[in-house]
Amino acid sequence: MITVAFLGAAGTVTGSKYLVTVNEQRVLVDCGMFQGAKALRQRNWEPLPFTPGEIDAVILTHCHIDHVGYLPRMVKAGFEGPVYCTPPTVELSSIALLDTAHLQMEDAEYRNKKKLSSHPVALPLFTDVDAEAAIRLLRSVEYDNWFEVAPGIRFRFHDAGHLLGAAGVELILNDGTKERTIYFSGDVGRYGNPLTTNPSQPPETDYLVCESTYGGKMHPPEDPAFEIMNLVKETFERKTVLLIPAFAVGRTQQLIYLINDLARNNLVPTIEIHVDSPMAIEATDIYSKYKSYHVIPSRNLEGANNMLKGPNVFFHKDKNSSQTLNRLRGPAVIISASGMLAGGRILHHLLNRLIDPNVIVALVGFMAEGTLGRKLLDGEKEIYIHKTLVPVRSKMVTIQSLSGHADYYEILHWLEGYKMKPRKVFVTHGEITQSEGMAKHLKEEKGWDCVIPSLDNVFSLE
Repeated sequence: MITVAFLGAAGTVTGSKYLVTVNEQRVLVDCGMFQGAKALRQRNWEPLPFTPGEIDAVILTHCHIDHVGYLPRMVKAGFEGPVYCTPPTVELSSIALLDTAHLQMEDAEYRNKKKLSSHPVALPLFTDVDAEAAIRLLRSVEYDNWFEVAPGIRFRFHDAGHLLGAAGVELILNDGTKERTIYFSGDVGRYGNPLTTNPSQPPETDYLVCESTYGGKMHPPEDPAFEIMNLVKETFERKTVLLIPAFAVGRTQQLIYLINDLARNNLVPTIEIHVDSPMAIEATDIYSKYKSYHVIPSRNLEGANNMLKGPNVFFHKDKNSSQTLNRLRGPAVIISASGMLAGGRILHHLLNRLIDPNVIVALVGFMAEGTLGRKLLDGEKEIYIHKTLVPVRSKMVTIQSLSGHADYYEILHWLEGYKMKPRKVFVTHGEITQSEGMAKHLKEEKGWDCVIPSLDNVFSLE
């Protein structure tokens, strides 16, 4: 018997977890944390619908917390098996898990100190000790190499684009009476995006699990460099601060590269770039290390020519250094995590600057339902940060052209190589309207049989 259970990223973007069972063997593809709405976040604290100690292995598509962030909890609950991912994902997941642990520990400490918790004592979802235990289980596997993880279960990674080391996962499953293939798209990247490689052509497969983050939308045609150029120019004109919430991996490096490239070509003046995220700082070093996994020429990552660093780029690792940015007047850029404003240092910058009508806040990434970033994206004029009501007076700008996710048109292009249609397509990793949009396009334009799983649905792969 072969089954797949959708324990996350079903009817929602976050919490990616797919449990594949072949007879008595169990493999989990992704082990993500739920983010966004309170009802989803609460699932992070609930027991899993399986025994973690009975899982043979975990296979990770990439390092974002909604794909890896639940690993420490699962390890604490008894999982001891290997966790397979690409070499960059090993390193990026390590810093992501430790960074998330530290942020949660700091947040719990802050809430207890300010008495902001509705519980007697605020607790982190996991600690740095838990994160370190999970990191010790990470094992690297290169793209395109077949690997057997359990009897009847083999996999290989394909380049998904999206960000450094991101992968789709191809599985061959054999229960002794039949053999089936299933391909998990992971997060599919865009074509021609700065820094990232183009996604590789997906393999022929019996079953496809397809992401739909932007499954009902098309990205605007604007060149992101043009939009960033105008923002930097306005920052100089206003003599102000451009505050950018950004994912620590991928988006931060993309922004640094674009701004420095514009300055190098004399399209904008050289501007101070302040990176206020310990994780983003470490991730920037990893981008410099894994040159073959992205499209920045090696000559632009060395010495004085390093486009991700340079004399105008300042890294703020500790809290004291971060707090000095409260006095920064500009013109300057502050890039800080988390990208969806789900926590982290960006919240303190917003507390400090959101009331200033001269400050520019640029939203440059996906904002899940229920996140603070989504509220700003939807134009709310007052938001709560750490239970403090903050008026939104700064200038809000949205840039969608920097997205690391393919839109529906790009996903259709990505799927053009299929000669035979899959038996079934499971449309996941999207808010329900986007998943419905992606399923509609696949049905109308390719004639494929699509289903949108709900959380905890289980399907037999006949």
